[in-house]
Amino acid sequence: MPSRIAAACAIILAITQAVFGKSLSGDEYIALRRSLGANLIIFSSAKANPCSHIGKIFELTGTVNGYASGGSTASFVLYFSGDSVVISASELPDCISNGNTIRVLVKIGNGSVASLSDLQLIAAAYDYDVTKREKELASSTQKTEIAPVIQKKQIPKTTTTRLKRGTTLSSRAMQVFDSYRNAIKRFNPRLSPQQLDTITASILAFSEHYGIDPRLIVALILAESNFRTNATSPKGAMGLAQLMPGTARGLGVSNPYDPVQNIAGCIKLLRSHLDKHGDLSLALACYNAGAGAVKKYGGIPPYRETQNYVRKVTEIYRLLCGK
Repeated sequence: MPSRIAAACAIILAITQAVFGKSLSGDEYIALRRSLGANLIIFSSAKANPCSHIGKIFELTGTVNGYASGGSTASFVLYFSGDSVVISASELPDCISNGNTIRVLVKIGNGSVASLSDLQLIAAAYDYDVTKREKELASSTQKTEIAPVIQKKQIPKTTTTRLKRGTTLSSRAMQVFDSYRNAIKRFNPRLSPQQLDTITASILAFSEHYGIDPRLIVALILAESNFRTNATSPKGAMGLAQLMPGTARGLGVSNPYDPVQNIAGCIKLLRSHLDKHGDLSLALACYNAGAGAVKKYGGIPPYRETQNYVRKVTEIYRLLCGK
């Protein structure tokens, strides 16, 4: 993989890990949980067969019942529903103190072969903050569109006229905004500052809205167009995420070369494939070859282009995730 791609991946990875190394607010925690998508499983499944779920993430609510920190590693014991687990972390967030009730997102490590003996902390938050925010969201009946308006970063008017104004990105999205923007600039140095703002905001906002990891969308767009807004394939696929004309119309995208519309359509489409198949490789195969081809062959079609595409996007995504 070219060094510029690896360097850009490192930018996103470093800033993302920095964000994860602290206690999150209720909003930040909920947004992160939604972004994990198909990687999020339930604890009972993880406990029943840990070796088949290595790399997956589950959520727990429990009480801290002891912790230790020394050198470059730390760990704590989480007690919940008559059970307990030991979770490791590079640094303990401030919410991890004896007696505190917290929410955690935990990744199953490679050492969890016969039992959940290798658990790694992804994020933690006070249970009170998350529960309070969940109740507020559940009681709210107001439906709003995601509008990528950035604090102190003006999105070009041509991209906001079809979106509601006045909505800002979440605090977590704002924390990683510059890292994503800098990475995208490395992918395509020819993008103008306004284009960079628009593309970055759209990826973060719509990924959060549809509950998809924005790093996956970066990987997909990089594989599709190298972040060229005017890209057109020999088959007629258009824009950043290479939407075919019929697909674009079905998604309500009137101008596939508009970054906001293109990214929104891309993420909505990928979300539907993930919901249907529950598998990233199959979802990517559907995106590339069409759902009909995946159904016909009962899996990834035997097309060299599609197989290479799935491998390429997955490889970039793993780099962005630090795997």
